[in-house]
Amino acid sequence: MSEVGRQGHQAHGEDWVPDGWLTLPLGSIASVRKTKGTAKSGVPCVELEHIESQTGRLLGWDASGTQTSIKTSFTKGDVLFGKLRPYLRKYAVAPFDGVCTTEVLAIYPNEEIIDSNFLFNLMQGDGVFSTVEALSYGTKMPRVSWADLSDIIVDIPPLSEQKKVAAILTAVDDKLDVIAGQIEATHTLKQGLMQTLFSQCSADWPTVSLQEVAGIRTGVAKGKKGLKEPIELPYLRVANVQDGHIDLTEVKTIAVDAAQVERYALQSGDVLMTEGGDFDKLGRGDVWEGQISPCLHQNHVFAVRPTPSKLNSYYLAALAASDYGRQYFLSCAKRTTNLASINSSQLKSFPVLLPPLDEQVRIADIVAAANARIETLSTKKAHYQTLKRGLMQKLLTGEWRVKLDSPSGIA
Repeated sequence: MSEVGRQGHQAHGEDWVPDGWLTLPLGSIASVRKTKGTAKSGVPCVELEHIESQTGRLLGWDASGTQTSIKTSFTKGDVLFGKLRPYLRKYAVAPFDGVCTTEVLAIYPNEEIIDSNFLFNLMQGDGVFSTVEALSYGTKMPRVSWADLSDIIVDIPPLSEQKKVAAILTAVDDKLDVIAGQIEATHTLKQGLMQTLFSQCSADWPTVSLQEVAGIRTGVAKGKKGLKEPIELPYLRVANVQDGHIDLTEVKTIAVDAAQVERYALQSGDVLMTEGGDFDKLGRGDVWEGQISPCLHQNHVFAVRPTPSKLNSYYLAALAASDYGRQYFLSCAKRTTNLASINSSQLKSFPVLLPPLDEQVRIADIVAAANARIETLSTKKAHYQTLKRGLMQKLLTGEWRVKLDSPSGIA
């Protein structure tokens, strides 16, 4: 140990553990459900896709009874953990009794030792999460087993302290839920506005194929060999192209031949659209405004370059994101179980509703106002997510202790 002693802590091997805390394997404080059940009418069935990454929210779970295969039963208060692709951080506290698929572990706490909400936050914490990532196996679809998870060593405070820590973190989660609801409501309003705008006068507007009013450019592929004069430049991946905004939080670089830079470089006004992904992400995108120059785009991202005298970039992005656009892309997309994709020929054939340019600008401005509201709320959401991560780092490690008799909770 690097220190002779540490106030408020006790020695445990090479580490220091806060006084009164226990150091135990995860398998001694929690177990997984093994009881089987059937997804039938009225019984909620949770799949991996129903657990929203990093938020603990369940979205769109199925209670229709259309799935009849045997599932794992879970109980209200269980921690539902997505063992497939664990890097997604899919955790949720079950708000009801139900069943889940084999890609989801239903973990229940030993209530004499650990609080369910504390366990939920503990498993999301950086300490446990980094170990989970290290234990996952498989390249294309990494996963982790409970046999491995149960051996993870964790430090836990007394139950009374756990409940206080969980209450503090839950308060932040509640705030995040409110913001998420506001974002969803704004998205719904935006979709309703677009539905109205594109249906009001569409019968009077001509329809042309996208290739008649824009150029469609494919992007650079990764891993090209034998480049004559390689140059490393920033490029946009599918992860950067979101519905209604371009996320530049992490921009990676790619090697390309210097002679090909102009071919793959984005121009301000290009409409970026994704080739595929989840059904709800098909054709998503936004307008590139030259935030980085030069900047390339990956081959899974199309760059559509409108003819300015005929087609407004922001109008096109709104049309593609509307129900009208999504219905077209889904109608011609190549589908697998949870994914869909389109090719450049299908994108070129996209039937563009073409009102006069001034009407295009009016529609684009209305949609832009909704997008600005969503962006503001998303920034607020990111702030609270950062706040929660900081609190988790302090509270789950005992760096900050809670006062059990204090309303604010933090010592």
